[in-house]
Amino acid sequence: MYVSVVIPVYNRTGLLKSSIESVLSQNYKNFQILVIDDGSSFETFDALKPYISFIEYIKLDKNYGVSYSRNIGIKRSKYEWIAFLDSDDIWLPNKLIIQTEFMKKNNFLVSHTDEYWFKIDRFVNQRGKHSRYGGDIFANSLDFCRISPSSVMIHRSVFDNVGLFDENLKVCEDYDLWLRITNRYVVGYLPIKTIIKISHNDPQLSLSTPHLEYYRLLSLTKFIKRNKLSYFRKKSAIMELGKKYDIVKAGIDKKVH
Repeated sequence: MYVSVVIPVYNRTGLLKSSIESVLSQNYKNFQILVIDDGSSFETFDALKPYISFIEYIKLDKNYGVSYSRNIGIKRSKYEWIAFLDSDDIWLPNKLIIQTEFMKKNNFLVSHTDEYWFKIDRFVNQRGKHSRYGGDIFANSLDFCRISPSSVMIHRSVFDNVGLFDENLKVCEDYDLWLRITNRYVVGYLPIKTIIKISHNDPQLSLSTPHLEYYRLLSLTKFIKRNKLSYFRKKSAIMELGKKYDIVKAGIDKKVH
């Protein structure tokens, strides 16, 4: 299995270097690295000069957003298997080798793994509500994003069947894609921590729950309208739609009053 690793970046170089080095340090060497510079305002290319012979650097003419960048990476990738890595996350050295072996052994077209969380200056424990799942996980994926982009590996044919990231979504673009994937595919889950997901003082990471739920509400509404669902899946989706509507409405009412 050969893997194309897609790393989108916008105005971030220090952490990006660590991300790239974590791929270069993999025990598994059958990969290419695509760094998609989403119109950064400073010269990312200069910071990447030590790595330029190991990566394909793609500079976009302006800031289009992470979905557009990931989609460019998918389209420009040369291998059938695609993995994503956020520019502030880190892969552990065994990530690719154990995940590719896991997928080959079980014939999965999509899989994800467990992860460590590092927030500001320390590792933190994940709460129970953030549990990860494998198998038919559509119902488990309705509330919020259950798959970390940096942990997932996907065969190209999956994108051919369900489409790419929705470039109209400012946030929750991964939630939107996981809905489409989990509706049609069994998802492999490897309960081994293979990445370090880093949270820092980024404005996007501090978005309020009602704000995020607004975008999930938009995504779920679109999904229900565009997809033919079984009775039980549609029932579960509509129930979750009602919960998200109540959260968004409560957030709006709070602002008004």
